[in-house]
This record gives sequence, structure tokens and C-alpha cells, in this order.
Amino acid sequence: MTKPNFRCKNATELLRYAEQIFQKMVENEEMFTDPVPSLETLENSLTAYRAAFAEASFRDQRAVILKGQVGKELQEVIYRLSHYVDAVAQGNPAIIVAAGYRPSESNTNRIDRTPKAENVRVSHIQVGLGIIRVRVQPWTPARLYRYEYRKKGTEAWTGVLHSKSTIELRDLEKLQEYEFRASYIGRDIELNFSDTVTALVV
Repeated sequence: MTKPNFRCKNATELLRYAEQIFQKMVENEEMFTDPVPSLETLENSLTAYRAAFAEASFRDQRAVILKGQVGKELQEVIYRLSHYVDAVAQGNPAIIVAAGYRPSESNTNRIDRTPKAENVRVSHIQVGLGIIRVRVQPWTPARLYRYEYRKKGTEAWTGVLHSKSTIELRDLEKLQEYEFRASYIGRDIELNFSDTVTALVV
């Protein structure tokens, strides 16, 4: 997750940010059963900063200094709490967002839907062997690749899991047309098959 960055936040933005985190964590308290620091600590710090913020609006020098001190304490609570959220989330952006924090770009990408497999190509190893080589454009985050084939005109697909972006399919009937497709298997486990490619097995 993206660690809190307070340098780009003014007093009003800090107040809104803290209020957002508190509200989200209260709404989703079943996810965050034992936060450290506690939500009570965050609420107390938020209340103190809200009061100091109001006092400082009158431009009293002492109140402005106090607001700065209380603001730093609130920042510290938010920062420490971010470590707790990070530990609970284990990289899951949905949990990070549920706590009012911002997931990092890499976290966000992890739960993106698996992209459609692209550029599926079919070739023969050697005429007469009845072996088909299927290639798909590699996708780095893929845990596995799923290849499926069926005789043209039939309903059921036969599936094969493989660790690489190229596979050789054997025991196919010669002089028969087959349909082939492939899918990446990513973190979300959802299959997203390529367009179907047809080839005659020889």
C-alpha cells in the first residue's frame, strides 16, 4: 500500500484524510478487529486536531503552534495505523481501500481481471506425427496457462494446464479439424480465453 504522505496535504486535507480513515474503519470494523493504535486513539487525536484547527482559524499564534503539534501527533497515529492495515491486508487492495488508505499501483494491478490471451498461434511439429504446437503471447504475471482444444463441431473442450506459453498437444486424430484456445491463469483465477483458432491435424 502507499504509505501516507503528509507533505502534500494542507491542514484541511489532513483533517479530511483522518476523518475518512476513521469513518471507513468504523464502517468495516469486522475486518479490523484489533487495530493498533486503537480507533479510540485515532478518534481522540482527530477530535483534538479538529479543535486545534478551529482555534487556529482565529490566527492566534499560540493556537497555530498548538495546531501544528497536534497535527504531528495525528500524522503519527495515521502512519502507525497504516502498518497495521498493511499487515491485515497482505497486499489486498480491497482491504486497504476499506480502511480509507490508498493501495499502491502494484497492489491495484494484482486484482485486475486477467487479460484476454492474445496472439494464439498453431503449427505442426512435423507432417504425419499428429502433434500440434500451440503458442500464446506470454504474460509475466501468469501463474499457469490453460490450453483447450476440441474437434470442430463438438461441444466439450479438453483442457490442459501448463507452466509455459508454448505447449505440444499429442494424440489428436489426423486429418481432423480442431479448435484451439488459451487463457492465462492469474491471481484472480478467472479464465479469459483467447479467440478460437482452427487447424487441420496432419
